[in-house]
Amino acid sequence: MTDNEMVKRLKSDLTTYMKAKDMEKLNVIRGILNEINIRDMKNIKINNEEVVKVLRSEVKKRKESIESFKKVARQDLIDKESREITVIKQYLPVEMSDEELFNKVKAIADASIDKSFGGVIKAAIISVNGKADGKRISATVKKVLGIASILESKDCINN
Repeated sequence: MTDNEMVKRLKSDLTTYMKAKDMEKLNVIRGILNEINIRDMKNIKINNEEVVKVLRSEVKKRKESIESFKKVARQDLIDKESREITVIKQYLPVEMSDEELFNKVKAIADASIDKSFGGVIKAAIISVNGKADGKRISATVKKVLGIASILESKDCINN
Protein backbone atom coordinates (compact mmCIF):
# COMPACT_ATOMS: atom_id res chain seq x y z
CA MET A 1 0.00 0.00 0.00
CA THR A 2 1.27 3.43 -0.90
CA ASP A 3 1.82 5.52 2.20
CA ASN A 4 0.88 9.13 1.70
CA GLU A 5 0.32 11.64 4.49
CA MET A 6 -3.35 10.75 5.05
CA VAL A 7 -2.69 7.00 5.14
CA LYS A 8 0.20 7.57 7.56
CA ARG A 9 -2.10 9.60 9.82
CA LEU A 10 -4.76 6.88 9.71
CA LYS A 11 -2.20 4.20 10.59
CA SER A 12 -0.80 6.32 13.41
CA ASP A 13 -4.28 6.88 14.81
CA LEU A 14 -4.99 3.16 14.45
CA THR A 15 -2.06 2.45 16.77
CA THR A 16 -3.23 5.15 19.19
CA TYR A 17 -6.76 3.71 19.32
CA MET A 18 -5.35 0.20 19.80
CA LYS A 19 -3.29 1.33 22.78
CA ALA A 20 -6.26 3.23 24.19
CA LYS A 21 -8.53 0.20 23.57
CA ASP A 22 -11.06 2.50 21.89
CA MET A 23 -12.81 -0.22 19.92
CA GLU A 24 -15.37 1.97 18.18
CA LYS A 25 -12.78 4.35 16.69
CA LEU A 26 -10.42 1.46 16.05
CA ASN A 27 -13.04 -0.38 13.99
CA VAL A 28 -13.83 2.75 11.97
CA ILE A 29 -10.15 3.31 11.10
CA ARG A 30 -9.67 -0.38 10.27
CA GLY A 31 -12.63 -0.21 7.89
CA ILE A 32 -11.24 2.87 6.16
CA LEU A 33 -7.77 1.33 5.80
CA ASN A 34 -9.38 -1.86 4.47
CA GLU A 35 -11.24 0.11 1.77
CA ILE A 36 -8.00 1.88 0.84
CA ASN A 37 -6.20 -1.47 0.67
CA ILE A 38 -8.92 -2.90 -1.60
CA ARG A 39 -8.49 0.03 -3.99
CA ASP A 40 -4.73 -0.42 -3.89
CA MET A 41 -5.11 -4.11 -4.83
CA LYS A 42 -7.26 -3.00 -7.79
CA ASN A 43 -4.27 -0.90 -8.90
CA ILE A 44 -6.02 2.37 -8.15
CA LYS A 45 -3.41 5.00 -7.35
CA ILE A 46 -3.72 5.85 -3.65
CA ASN A 47 -3.21 9.58 -3.25
CA ASN A 48 -4.88 12.06 -0.92
CA GLU A 49 -7.76 12.57 -3.36
CA GLU A 50 -8.46 8.84 -3.43
CA VAL A 51 -8.39 8.68 0.38
CA VAL A 52 -10.87 11.58 0.50
CA LYS A 53 -13.13 9.62 -1.88
CA VAL A 54 -12.99 6.64 0.48
CA LEU A 55 -13.75 8.84 3.48
CA ARG A 56 -16.71 10.51 1.74
CA SER A 57 -17.99 7.10 0.68
CA GLU A 58 -17.79 5.87 4.27
CA VAL A 59 -19.69 8.93 5.52
CA LYS A 60 -22.33 8.42 2.83
CA LYS A 61 -22.80 4.75 3.81
CA ARG A 62 -23.33 5.74 7.42
CA LYS A 63 -25.80 8.49 6.53
CA GLU A 64 -27.78 5.96 4.49
CA SER A 65 -27.71 3.57 7.46
CA ILE A 66 -28.97 6.34 9.74
CA GLU A 67 -31.93 6.89 7.42
CA SER A 68 -32.72 3.16 7.53
CA PHE A 69 -32.41 3.05 11.31
CA LYS A 70 -34.75 6.03 11.66
CA LYS A 71 -37.46 4.04 9.88
CA VAL A 72 -37.24 1.25 12.46
CA ALA A 73 -36.67 3.61 15.43
CA ARG A 74 -33.24 2.26 16.42
CA GLN A 75 -31.81 5.25 18.26
CA ASP A 76 -28.87 3.20 19.59
CA LEU A 77 -27.71 2.42 16.05
CA ILE A 78 -28.38 5.98 14.88
CA ASP A 79 -26.13 7.24 17.68
CA LYS A 80 -23.40 4.70 16.81
CA GLU A 81 -23.41 5.67 13.13
CA SER A 82 -23.36 9.38 14.06
CA ARG A 83 -20.31 8.86 16.28
CA GLU A 84 -18.57 7.02 13.44
CA ILE A 85 -19.31 9.91 11.06
CA THR A 86 -17.70 12.27 13.59
CA VAL A 87 -14.56 10.08 13.63
CA ILE A 88 -14.36 10.00 9.83
CA LYS A 89 -14.97 13.73 9.40
CA GLN A 90 -11.82 14.57 11.36
CA TYR A 91 -9.83 13.24 8.39
CA LEU A 92 -11.75 15.12 5.71
CA PRO A 93 -10.66 18.56 4.52
CA VAL A 94 -12.57 21.49 5.99
CA GLU A 95 -15.72 22.06 3.94
CA MET A 96 -16.13 25.27 1.95
CA SER A 97 -18.87 27.64 3.02
CA ASP A 98 -21.85 28.01 0.68
CA GLU A 99 -20.65 31.48 -0.28
CA GLU A 100 -17.11 30.30 -1.08
CA LEU A 101 -18.50 27.41 -3.11
CA PHE A 102 -20.88 29.68 -5.03
CA ASN A 103 -18.09 32.17 -5.83
CA LYS A 104 -15.73 29.40 -6.97
CA VAL A 105 -18.38 27.76 -9.19
CA LYS A 106 -19.41 31.16 -10.60
CA ALA A 107 -15.79 31.92 -11.52
CA ILE A 108 -15.45 28.50 -13.16
CA ALA A 109 -18.68 28.94 -15.13
CA ASP A 110 -17.69 32.44 -16.26
CA ALA A 111 -14.25 31.25 -17.42
CA SER A 112 -15.49 28.01 -18.98
CA ILE A 113 -15.84 27.64 -22.73
CA ASP A 114 -18.28 24.77 -22.17
CA LYS A 115 -21.20 26.34 -20.29
CA SER A 116 -23.13 23.05 -20.10
CA PHE A 117 -23.94 21.51 -16.73
CA GLY A 118 -21.57 18.60 -17.39
CA GLY A 119 -18.67 20.81 -18.39
CA VAL A 120 -19.00 23.16 -15.43
CA ILE A 121 -19.58 20.47 -12.82
CA LYS A 122 -16.57 18.48 -14.02
CA ALA A 123 -14.33 21.53 -13.66
CA ALA A 124 -15.94 22.44 -10.31
CA ILE A 125 -15.35 19.00 -8.80
CA ILE A 126 -11.69 19.15 -9.78
CA SER A 127 -11.30 22.70 -8.50
CA VAL A 128 -13.11 22.15 -5.19
CA ASN A 129 -10.83 19.15 -4.55
CA GLY A 130 -12.87 17.41 -1.86
CA LYS A 131 -13.85 20.51 0.11
CA ALA A 132 -17.56 20.05 -0.68
CA ASP A 133 -19.63 16.99 -1.39
CA GLY A 134 -21.09 16.20 -4.79
CA LYS A 135 -24.67 17.14 -3.91
CA ARG A 136 -23.64 20.63 -2.79
CA ILE A 137 -21.51 21.13 -5.90
CA SER A 138 -24.32 19.95 -8.17
CA ALA A 139 -26.89 22.23 -6.50
CA THR A 140 -24.51 25.19 -6.72
CA VAL A 141 -23.75 24.57 -10.41
CA LYS A 142 -27.48 24.42 -11.12
CA LYS A 143 -27.98 27.65 -9.21
CA VAL A 144 -25.13 29.42 -11.03
CA LEU A 145 -26.29 28.22 -14.44
CA GLY A 146 -29.92 29.01 -13.66
CA ILE A 147 -30.94 25.40 -14.26
CA ALA A 148 -32.80 25.15 -10.96
CA SER A 149 -35.14 27.99 -11.92
CA ILE A 150 -35.70 26.49 -15.38
CA LEU A 151 -36.57 23.11 -13.86
CA GLU A 152 -38.93 24.75 -11.34
CA SER A 153 -40.70 26.69 -14.10
CA LYS A 154 -41.14 23.47 -16.14
CA ASP A 155 -42.72 21.85 -13.07
CA CYS A 156 -45.13 24.79 -12.80
CA ILE A 157 -46.08 24.42 -16.46
CA ASN A 158 -46.62 20.67 -16.14
CA ASN A 159 -48.85 21.04 -13.06
